Amino acid sequence: MTGGGTGGHLFPAIALAEELKRRSASVEVEFIGAKGGLEEKVIPRYGYGLTLLNVEGLKGARGLKRGLAIFKAAAATLRAIKILRRLRPDGVIGSGAYSSAPVVAAARLLGIKTAIMEQNAMAGLTNRILGHVVDRVYTAFPEAGEFFPQKKILLAGNPMRGEILERAALVRGSAKRVRPCGNGKKFTVLIFGGSQGATAINAAFLDATEYLTDIWENLEVIHQTGDKGYSFVRKAYERKKLNVRLYRFIDSMAEAYASADLVVCRAGATSIAEITAFGLVSILVPYPFASDNHQEVNARCLVRSGGAVMIPQEKLTGRSLADSIRSFYENPGELGEAKKKALGFGRVNAATVIVDDFMNLLRVKGAFNLQETT
Repeated sequence: MTGGGTGGHLFPAIALAEELKRRSASVEVEFIGAKGGLEEKVIPRYGYGLTLLNVEGLKGARGLKRGLAIFKAAAATLRAIKILRRLRPDGVIGSGAYSSAPVVAAARLLGIKTAIMEQNAMAGLTNRILGHVVDRVYTAFPEAGEFFPQKKILLAGNPMRGEILERAALVRGSAKRVRPCGNGKKFTVLIFGGSQGATAINAAFLDATEYLTDIWENLEVIHQTGDKGYSFVRKAYERKKLNVRLYRFIDSMAEAYASADLVVCRAGATSIAEITAFGLVSILVPYPFASDNHQEVNARCLVRSGGAVMIPQEKLTGRSLADSIRSFYENPGELGEAKKKALGFGRVNAATVIVDDFMNLLRVKGAFNLQETT
């Protein structure tokens, strides 16, 4: 496995590694990433081997910086060839980000079967290039197909970690997907802006509370602020004398999703995969500075399905956010229909689909139990 840099690229790769190991204890998974990337901190926690390359992105680089990035990419490719000759893998899968390019290129030069995963509706630059040389492209959104040769594409979805899938399956199996207010049951709103939080979302929801005072006693709020916003948000809630379940970082997102009726979040591919796995309706606020504005493209895909609404950050105010929350709160029938559409949008068996196909591509079917384990 190769790629990383951000959680959006890294965690689907980890989920795929989990599925590979679930099939057979004899499977060996090694990661190759970039020095300074998120993978350097995260991968060792999961017990996988990790080799780091000195590489940086080309996108946006100019002049000497671009020349240095090209030199590092070439040097990283040569090192990747040595690493792959030592590891002798049956196949290489890239999960996106610039760190995957030298490894996938090296694998191609060595005649090793290769594939990439594209998590977003708008394909990233690295994957757009690699898509023309790999054997297979696994996409999560139909819209990503326009960036790759059609014969190589398999629409699979975005692999999710086991803890998310297991809890989501229990929630989907529940008979009551729309919990009515009253009788001790509250309408639960989950707010988060990714692992680092989102200042704009934090501020907008604090303002939104002023427009929700008449229904506040029927609301349960779970709010992940991120490290930078935690102190400010906590003090603001204290001044307003509002009780919320406030976190810097939520360790178990699976439990948070399971408690929620409505989610307010960014529109990263992993977030969308997880909330749709739970059949949750969302108010999406795409990060406006994401590369190629890919979060807005992701959001529009889910909005078109009927499973979400979108508020662009430039139009995000306390009033606009409160109005959207109130609309779902006051219309449980509308919420229920949107939940069904969100659930229909999700692809919870993505890891299974990808592993089945890649193992067939490698022609090592006999080495794995390719039937889904219940």
